[in-house]
Amino acid sequence: MPTSPPKPKILVIDDDDDLRYSLKRVFSGKHYTVVEADSGEEGLKVAEAEKPDVILLDNRMKGMSGIEALQHLRGINPNSMIILMTAYGTTQTTIEAMKFGAFDYIMKPFDLKKILSITEAALAASDDLVRASQDVKGEGISQEDVDGGIIGSSAAMQDVFKMIGQVAASEATVMITGESGTGKELIARSIFQNSLRSNKPYIAVNCAAIPENLIESELFGHEKGSFTGASNQRIGKFELCDGGTIFLDEIGDMALTTQTKILRALQEGEIQRVGSSVTIKVNVRMLAATNKPLEEMVGEKTFREDLYYRLNVVRIQLPPLRKRMEDVPLLVDFALKRLSQNRKAHINSISPEVMAVLMKYDWPGNVRELENIIYRSAVMAQSDTILMKDLPGDILTAVGAELPAAKLKSVSGDNPDAEAAESAGGDETAADEALLGVPGEDPFDSAYRHLRTDKETNILEHAERELIRRALDECKGKQVKAAEILGMTRATLRKRIDQYDLKE
Repeated sequence: MPTSPPKPKILVIDDDDDLRYSLKRVFSGKHYTVVEADSGEEGLKVAEAEKPDVILLDNRMKGMSGIEALQHLRGINPNSMIILMTAYGTTQTTIEAMKFGAFDYIMKPFDLKKILSITEAALAASDDLVRASQDVKGEGISQEDVDGGIIGSSAAMQDVFKMIGQVAASEATVMITGESGTGKELIARSIFQNSLRSNKPYIAVNCAAIPENLIESELFGHEKGSFTGASNQRIGKFELCDGGTIFLDEIGDMALTTQTKILRALQEGEIQRVGSSVTIKVNVRMLAATNKPLEEMVGEKTFREDLYYRLNVVRIQLPPLRKRMEDVPLLVDFALKRLSQNRKAHINSISPEVMAVLMKYDWPGNVRELENIIYRSAVMAQSDTILMKDLPGDILTAVGAELPAAKLKSVSGDNPDAEAAESAGGDETAADEALLGVPGEDPFDSAYRHLRTDKETNILEHAERELIRRALDECKGKQVKAAEILGMTRATLRKRIDQYDLKE
């Protein structure tokens, strides 16, 4: 009688007893064998003894972190597929998870169907896929670079971070595409920082900013007297970057003649200075970026087809901000922190009304535009909170939002009725009415009714809930102070606390 094949074995490493119990029930019901560990240290022992096919690994645990355990687990059983789980996702964590050989990375709380799907994919993956990612070593991306602007918890950005972790330690040429302002140079720098060349030179060149008659000299150098004005020998960027990484931004703006020399540098590892017949060997990893449609340019013969395929070995497509609006609150928080750190403005928060506007806006200039708007609004703000009055008028016009004149007066201190109601500690509803000048009208309800659509309701409410939760944490539960930070009355804050179940 033939014996049935053994059940796939899953190891769950998490210090949350309830989560382990839930996952064990789910996977056991799907005919998997499930073993457990409540710490990274215990997980290593169980993994060595049980040799599981898939490991579900929490990142934040007492003692050894998930990232640390991941590196040890790769040595214990290279054929185990590891899925990192965390409720505190960061750019650095995602990149390092993929860099150190994780099969995938999932944010808590997760849908059970999703974790089942990822686990099934992990079981079906070939041993070659695991081995391809297991030998990556080196230091993770520095916190300084993470804080430099690579922000996002959306699925689209998590996929980008995973690709960075997978390609960084290879020698593959990477093409980064996306609209202007999406952060292509930041992605290139992250690839470099995580690469095996991270201790070698890194040079970024904006091809669109250099005149066509000078770009060859800039990239490859020139000999003295090779053209008018060449009074001295010049070493080009490729020579200076020998052994390191060069990033060619806006490569779609490069002339065909220069493209030919770039192709030679890629294929042969050789360059020639302008005015010289001597060949110089260079060992440079190339990263490139553009916001232009290179495929169309190839068809129009304005971009070399052979160079296109040489550059497009690995492609990272950055999503526009309007396609990842759930990242707006994170980006706003980052922008405020950077302004504070750089001492350019002393702003702690933005009002929920402002967040509603930012979530409604289409962001044609992407992340760069958002940072500029926050900076401009912070400069205009008269308190430590950005209010509706501080936003540029064109932003308000674009989303169809208006700031009531009565509220403008109250913000500038010209509404004595509101001040009297607040200072007297009287009826807070009356204070709300005095603030707006409309009996019984909640200013934030009015703003949201005007701004949001049914599709946007959940994401706007999530953003507001997070802002209120942070303000209450910052103020240790003191509602008066939290309301002041948020730019709302205490009565409105109480309504929101009830609405979002934020009572302690």
